[in-house]
Amino acid sequence: MTALIDAWQAALAAEHAAIAGYDVVGPRVTSAQVELARADQQAHRDLRDATSVALTAAGQTPVAARPGYPLPFAVTDAATAGRFAVSLESACAAAWRYLIAVAASTPSRASASVRADAQTALTASAVRATQWRLLVDPARPTVPFPGI
Repeated sequence: MTALIDAWQAALAAEHAAIAGYDVVGPRVTSAQVELARADQQAHRDLRDATSVALTAAGQTPVAARPGYPLPFAVTDAATAGRFAVSLESACAAAWRYLIAVAASTPSRASASVRADAQTALTASAVRATQWRLLVDPARPTVPFPGI
């Protein structure tokens, strides 16, 4: 595989992990946060599906979701669920940012399209992370360079 395909597959794998992660987040957040968790999980499902279609159109077999994903820390209540949601979005942002960098170093019409899609996905993850940070740590809702 090429570096571009590897990075693209890694971004898809991050989306799979986020979808699974929101299954952990959803039951632990407050009732006011449930809709945010559902909407974010659906956004990741939509992006996963679009990325899988794009990889298939490029002649690749999209990476499958793993049967399970270890938690980076205990997620037991709304506060830790919010922190976990931030970490999920940050991981996705990092994967999409990396894909942007790889696509930029592989100039072609196809890589330009991949780069544009990756920028949209990075921005969406950064916005979702900011929404969760506002709930977790309102004094520091943003980071200077999402995905780094």
